Amino acid sequence: MKRRLVLLAALVLPGMLASASTFAQRPPRPGESYRGGPPPEHPPSGDLPQQLREGDRVGSEFRNRQFVVDDWRQHHLQPPPRGRHWVGIAGRYYLVRNSNWVVERVGP
Repeated sequence: MKRRLVLLAALVLPGMLASASTFAQRPPRPGESYRGGPPPEHPPSGDLPQQLREGDRVGSEFRNRQFVVDDWRQHHLQPPPRGRHWVGIAGRYYLVRNSNWVVERVGP
């Protein structure tokens, strides 16, 4: 009886392990992130602005979540006033208005 149980376990266990591997995530294809969609695109270095000044408008290519600085304390920035947020572009930080993306201050 014990031999049958060991033999049964020896036959069933590899099948169970093989079926578990079918649920494993496949590696991403080139240009695809692990979440299944395309990875966030960083603009080529030639498209980065030289430097924005107060009154300039942040370009549309920098108006997405990957450039918004939520952890402003870690970057030694002051808390953004209501209706404004920090944006990090090419190693520089800009305090911009939420409504129109106009630079109000160059940080820190």
